[in-house]
Amino acid sequence: MRKLGLDDEGVLELMAVVDLFSGFNKLMDGLQVEPDEKPWYG
Repeated sequence: MRKLGLDDEGVLELMAVVDLFSGFNKLMDGLQVEPDEKPWYG
């Protein structure tokens, strides 16, 4: 990440975003929520 120009604050922010996304996915899996839409790969 340092090669991309991120400092300590940038690395921590990136880790927080990844943690939030991961936690949200675990919550939805636990609640057995099915997605309304299929992901689009183009």
